[in-house]
Amino acid sequence: MKIPMLLSTLLVLGSFNAHAAEISGLTVTGEVAFDYSFLSTKDTAMQNTDGVTNEAYRLRNAQVLISKETEQVYFVTRLNYAPTAYQSSLTDNKTANFGMLDQAEIFYKAMPNLYIGFGRFLTTMGYESLMKYENAFYSTTIAYQSIVPGYGEGLRAKYVAGDWLTATLSTYNQAAYGAFGEDYAPTKTTELSATGKGAGLTWFAGYYLGTDDPAGVKTERSSSSVWASYQITENFLAALIYDSLTTKPDGDRLHWSDATTVLLTYGLGRNNLGLRYEMVRGANEIGYGAADTVNSISVSDKFVLNDNFNLYVEYRQDMSNEDAFVDGDGAATDKASVVTLGALAHF
Repeated sequence: MKIPMLLSTLLVLGSFNAHAAEISGLTVTGEVAFDYSFLSTKDTAMQNTDGVTNEAYRLRNAQVLISKETEQVYFVTRLNYAPTAYQSSLTDNKTANFGMLDQAEIFYKAMPNLYIGFGRFLTTMGYESLMKYENAFYSTTIAYQSIVPGYGEGLRAKYVAGDWLTATLSTYNQAAYGAFGEDYAPTKTTELSATGKGAGLTWFAGYYLGTDDPAGVKTERSSSSVWASYQITENFLAALIYDSLTTKPDGDRLHWSDATTVLLTYGLGRNNLGLRYEMVRGANEIGYGAADTVNSISVSDKFVLNDNFNLYVEYRQDMSNEDAFVDGDGAATDKASVVTLGALAHF
């Protein structure tokens, strides 16, 4: 499979191949994810779990990525189905299938190594891929869901010096935090990143800075993402990731959150075993009540039935320094967990 150029800055955590379809000169890849979960919080939502509900079947998401590359033009678009909860008023919550056209990027090759583009861009930041089959874990990190930026509409320049260095500079007029959905706030932002790989090591560093005006209050926002992964052996990979988010409304203090993640994966035949530890500070800024710190541990077994179908068994437990969760009876507690059984078809 040829990985689309603009996704090359996102490290995939697995090395399993998919068979992209060629249709009228277009390269098409896609996936459909389905799951069934058990929540310790029962009927109360658990934070940063993509809206998982207890003991309910769910079509997690479905997406199709279409790309085409010629000598002078590169194009990629993402069609996506993702049920997303949002608040339409102070008393009314709704769900919509946001992002039917989540991504549309058009690049002109001004020079052999220089690409200039416009459209709706997926951020270069974050360790995980939006295509679930490329990740060792079925569910993404807390940071990827709440700290790492999502999409921005604007311009991007990309310079590919070689495997050892790819640099991008982007300017947006709109962006959302979280990979799916939209915050509808006009945000003037700049994103700068660099990535490279060699001798088993892959690294990335990115910074995002912007200003918006929600409810008439000027707010400065920034995000940073730094990670490195190392392929220790053919089957064993280790990674260290750091992501941060700050907001500074006029007349208010600086609000911040960050997450440090350690990840290990080991391939064992058709099984890809994963262990992930994530420490989130400033958790009260991203939906954890009064809790300042949340520690999250995930254990995953990704079973590859064939080149186009994967099964997942995944356990995650979050622990906070305050009672940021509820138990099955609705009482406050400092722990919560989720078990997910997932199935994913892809081509």
